[in-house]
Amino acid sequence: MAKQNGCKFVLVDPQYTDSASAYDAWWIPIRPNTDAAMMAGMAHYIFTSNLQDQNFINKFVQGMDAGTMPDWAKDKENFKDYILGKYDNTPKSPEWAAEICGVSADDIKKLAQLYATTKPAALKASWAPGRNAYGEQYNRMAAALQSMTGNIGILGGCAEGIGKAWHAEGVAYPYDEFANVFYESIKSDRWAHCVLNYPNVKREEIGLWPGGKAGDGVIPNIRGIFWQGSDWFNQLTNINKEIQAINKLDLVVCNDSTITPSGLYADVLFPIATHFERHDVALPWYKGHYYIHRPKVIEPLGESKTDLQIYTELAYRLGGDQFGKRYNPKANRDYFLYNDAVDNAYLQEWWEHKVMAHQHVDMSWAEFQKYGIYKFKLDRPHVAFQDNVEKGVPWPTASGKIEIFSGQLAQYDDWTKTAYGYEIPAIPKWIEPFEYLGDKEKTAKHPFHLISPHPRHRTHSIFNNIGWLRETYEQEVTINAADAKKLGIKTGDTVEVFNDRGKVVVPAYVTERCMPGVLVIYEGAWLDLDENGIDRSGNPDMLTLDEPSPAGSFAYNTVLASIQKTDLAHKPGWDRLATARSHVFRRDL
Repeated sequence: MAKQNGCKFVLVDPQYTDSASAYDAWWIPIRPNTDAAMMAGMAHYIFTSNLQDQNFINKFVQGMDAGTMPDWAKDKENFKDYILGKYDNTPKSPEWAAEICGVSADDIKKLAQLYATTKPAALKASWAPGRNAYGEQYNRMAAALQSMTGNIGILGGCAEGIGKAWHAEGVAYPYDEFANVFYESIKSDRWAHCVLNYPNVKREEIGLWPGGKAGDGVIPNIRGIFWQGSDWFNQLTNINKEIQAINKLDLVVCNDSTITPSGLYADVLFPIATHFERHDVALPWYKGHYYIHRPKVIEPLGESKTDLQIYTELAYRLGGDQFGKRYNPKANRDYFLYNDAVDNAYLQEWWEHKVMAHQHVDMSWAEFQKYGIYKFKLDRPHVAFQDNVEKGVPWPTASGKIEIFSGQLAQYDDWTKTAYGYEIPAIPKWIEPFEYLGDKEKTAKHPFHLISPHPRHRTHSIFNNIGWLRETYEQEVTINAADAKKLGIKTGDTVEVFNDRGKVVVPAYVTERCMPGVLVIYEGAWLDLDENGIDRSGNPDMLTLDEPSPAGSFAYNTVLASIQKTDLAHKPGWDRLATARSHVFRRDL
């Protein structure tokens, strides 16, 4: 509908996607992990062309330029002077950015002109470029562009990302003063690093939170892991490192409804009831103003139980009636066998005391169960920060403004005692990643940058075990036609993609819809190692780095790799039972 109404689309992406084709988008190929540099070049053009919305900046923004700095920080860096090169004698011009990101200076200027002069305009800072080394700088740079053009708080604009703009009441089950206690909580993708290097681990290396009643975080001596709600072993970074770590643990427990790769490496596997086998309510993931009632359709098959049934029973077995009742106040010991009444009581209490009370819903719990869905009717389109701009409501920041200059970051003097552990500049900046195509030394060994976007036929690793989907979409590596020609690779050839962290075997898809120097392997394929530790299924997390980005981002897309033809076989299984898209409707490049 937007396209039909005249909206113009621009895609900044290493790949020309199907969405871009549908929208007839202007495709701007960009080297992965360099988006912050390109946006800095756009900001330079906007400033030097005087296209910024100075009234919006003066009224709502802190630190965009010298005139909007707080009084106590007049001697600190502001964003405009950084972009113009005042501090380092390096103007972040489109020409400067072009050398880094591979986008021509003319295209950077053209896009900057288009964005700054189109009212309103939505810069949708999607998540993939943030899943990189220093990905936080990409997101902050996007917020700066949106702020300097006055595209925040208005219908048709956009505030930073694709954000969770609507708040759902999401917790129905019990929690007490021990909920979310995380004195020794670490970043999940650093668990293997912690296990392998304990006790010689620094807090900042594992993202260990510093505060709380326990004082500065204590390095945990991890001896066991409960995997629940996620296929960790398939979805976290640097799988070979995880394999080394898991062999040092005393206990690994996996909760799942299917035997995933995490389950295969577990000592204990608890079969979990699916959504069809328990009573619950479906919530919108990040957008959508609705609730859906989700009744139990069938009784759990086999020995399956819900997560709450399992943990309630464990509480009783570990601490008797007092501990079990404390964990699940509405349940008795027979909850393990009969959970319907208790689950319904929690859900009804949630509906009446949270949804009805906080969100002014007048539909009763009984009516909601009968109709099956409740959709909120909004008085106006939901626009993030509209009241901040139109009614002068302060932003939830220390200054009450959009903080392009972060007063909090600017006042840290010992980064090892912060929640981040590593320095983050007070203003958005381009920072060179751990690995990228601009690193001549590293690309001499591994000349391709690998990215791992989400496929249409899986949700992360979910549905990889569905035969029909695997017949329709084969796991593969996408490579640019010019690169493939140099390497003698054709569509359908089996290739190895590898680096110092691991190796995967996949068929190749040769195309001109991917920029040179970039490889694409979809995330989520279930791990399948041969006797030499080579993954025949094509899981890109065999190749990803577990090094953290300072603000906590998983650096899934910060990966250099090599590719070559191979005699090794890609996992055949049911992939060959039907003709996958790797072999049809393709140009013979």
